[in-house]
Amino acid sequence: MSNRSTAAVRITRRCLLGLGAAALLLSACSGTQFQSAATGTKVEAKQVVALVYSQAPDTEIDKLLYSGGDLTRAIKRMRDRYPQLKPWLDLGVIGNTASGFIALRDPAQRNQVRDLMSKENRDRSLLYRETSEAVGYDDAHPDWLPYVYFSFGTEWVGQGPAGWWWLNERRQWLQK
Repeated sequence: MSNRSTAAVRITRRCLLGLGAAALLLSACSGTQFQSAATGTKVEAKQVVALVYSQAPDTEIDKLLYSGGDLTRAIKRMRDRYPQLKPWLDLGVIGNTASGFIALRDPAQRNQVRDLMSKENRDRSLLYRETSEAVGYDDAHPDWLPYVYFSFGTEWVGQGPAGWWWLNERRQWLQK
């Protein structure tokens, strides 16, 4: 091989190595963002659910990692609504879902809980969208929302007391 050919091969290899290193660095950055967002989402879910179930004061809600504006208002409304939801959860008329919402378990009671469920699910939906944006995944990344739903769903179910009903991913009701 001539000197020119050898030099061209070296330059090509260096370029390819450089491109490979750049791709590796970019993928590491993306992975780091994903890990940070996942951790932030799980921490937020755990804290929000604990604050709602414990009826925490406003000052505690204001200390959340991601708080302010619509997010804080939604959490406070859910906290204030929880005493109305709890008896229905205790009776098993409604239950939490794996995807983070409230579902009707006893259709005979539909008229008594419809408005309450609607308000709760509206605020939960707002909470999940706002949390998604707070961790860096806005409307341009709708694929992140299911992760947020299920992170919160895990906490709503997990932190709920024994005896409550919940709806799993297969649409089966289970009692905790």
